Amino acid sequence: MSYYEVRGVDLAARIAKLRTKSGVVETPYLFPVVDPARQEVDLGTIESLGFIGVITNAYLFYRRKRGEVIDIHRAINWDKVLMTDSGGYQILTYGDIEVDNRDIVLYQKNVGSDIGVILDVPTGSHMDVDQALAAVEETFKRALEVLPIIQDSNTLWVLPLQGAPHKELVAYSSIRSWRYPYHINALGSPTVLLEKYKYSIMIEIVALTRLYMPPNKPLHVFGVGHPMIIPFLVALGADLFDSASYILYARDGRYMTSNGTKRIDELSYLPCACSTCSKYSPRELLELPKDQFVKELALHNLHKISEELRRVKQAIVEGRLWEYIEEKKNSHPSLREAFEVLKKYINLLMKYTPRSKTPVHSLLISDYESRNNPKVIRFKHDAEEFLWKPIDKVILLPAIEKPYGESAIIKSIPAEIASGVDVDNLYFYHPILGVFPALVSNTYPLFQHEEPDIMQYPQSMCIELLHEVMRFIDRAKPKEAILLALEEIEWSKCLGELLSYRGLHVHWVRGFRAALQ
Repeated sequence: MSYYEVRGVDLAARIAKLRTKSGVVETPYLFPVVDPARQEVDLGTIESLGFIGVITNAYLFYRRKRGEVIDIHRAINWDKVLMTDSGGYQILTYGDIEVDNRDIVLYQKNVGSDIGVILDVPTGSHMDVDQALAAVEETFKRALEVLPIIQDSNTLWVLPLQGAPHKELVAYSSIRSWRYPYHINALGSPTVLLEKYKYSIMIEIVALTRLYMPPNKPLHVFGVGHPMIIPFLVALGADLFDSASYILYARDGRYMTSNGTKRIDELSYLPCACSTCSKYSPRELLELPKDQFVKELALHNLHKISEELRRVKQAIVEGRLWEYIEEKKNSHPSLREAFEVLKKYINLLMKYTPRSKTPVHSLLISDYESRNNPKVIRFKHDAEEFLWKPIDKVILLPAIEKPYGESAIIKSIPAEIASGVDVDNLYFYHPILGVFPALVSNTYPLFQHEEPDIMQYPQSMCIELLHEVMRFIDRAKPKEAILLALEEIEWSKCLGELLSYRGLHVHWVRGFRAALQ
């Protein structure tokens, strides 16, 4: 699709070029909401922060101009990418507006919107399932109604997918969207979920949308504007966002951080180095005239959003978006809940995660949660599928020092056990990376990973490893299997004891940790 060119992927996230008639937006991207009639931060300043696309409300523009067709770029003095919303939010708020779907779509086309939205019927957060289904059906009816208007247009058109927070309706809308020739799909997100940090529900509905919608189309999520949740949604395949949060928070004295929101009057220091935070203390900000206070705080909030988008893109380039999310998940309880939901969709993430990236960056293992990294899961699956082969004799060694194939633990194998054994008979076991042959120990990610002191992993990590070792034994069917267990390392000791109970030959190694140190 010529208007959307993917340049890089990691998990289900994509760095891509979204081409419009007024310029190119690189996704993941957030369109700041602007209202020229009341815009505390001028558009030039917004552009200077790296935002080359904004969104404004076509319905409000229509009302102010009394329906007169005026080039909207010139009217707001903006020559970059301009997305217009249709007034769906006003329908959600007021119940109806005095313009119909055909008129507002035609108006967006005629005023020169780069990206336009049909007049959908948002489901909000209070509709029951029957009311929400009616809103979904009406939205699709309107999408079909305006096809003759938009098909000869050089505007990119957005198909809103309604139904949230009812998961079955989100899935239904996403599947049905395959029939409609729109450029971008957009998930209508209940704002109340975001305001109350109900991020786990947001994760669920975005995952379902990406799971069932056409994979080659960009996905826009309406109303998402906080940096703390953006990485999680991007990981699931959300490409575009829009929000007025930067200015709404500022008017309310709320200060964005990458991990939450704080009230400026409760801060003693500003933990940021942007232009606002470098010039003022919290007290000095509060002493500014109201309009200047709002502008400065809005600038900070925009800076944090822009910074987060850049961090996410760099993580995608390095193939470390999962590690970045692991880092963020412990910064707020709502993100921890979101992470637990994210793990349910590992297969979706694995589907799009490339097997390798150039240049290769080390896999970062932070704790036991790293076993859920799609790269780890894929490696373990591939090891089981392609590397676990029938073998007469196998010696299982703890993977405690790289390079594993040259590990001193190999020298701890007693002569009577090592008799008739070569490298083909040696396999390693690792609490995160599972069971793998010594022959591949110099490949990714076995050699290219960083982790905490493996000897400090807790005893509880041996339980899942036990099941993996037993699956390996069942598949390889060795006539003789020997596991070397280290008495001083809790997870290895635990595994050795459990396998001893199951009748496996376990050889105990004592003093090895002291020898390493």
